[in-house]
Amino acid sequence: MKKFIQKYSKKPVGLFKLLYVNFLFSYIPFGLLHIIFNLLGIIPVNFNDKPIYGLEAVLVILLFTPFIVLLLTVGVWIYFIIGNLFLRFLNKLLS
Repeated sequence: MKKFIQKYSKKPVGLFKLLYVNFLFSYIPFGLLHIIFNLLGIIPVNFNDKPIYGLEAVLVILLFTPFIVLLLTVGVWIYFIIGNLFLRFLNKLLS
């Protein structure tokens, strides 16, 4: 157990950037699918409680994608950091 804690309690370096880039590239296929469905008139983009279709909706999707990915990244990063702090605390206790 001690070796396990020592192995995984290292401080993450560059984790936020890694998470952001990975979430961004994993979000791209869904964003493209949403754009296609929007241009076909199947799924609207709800902006300020009104449905939007067409090029305006595509612009909204493209502008909000980095922001949504940022929110997701911050949430996962905070969750990871809390777990890492707990592991480092256990590592100090066992050392």
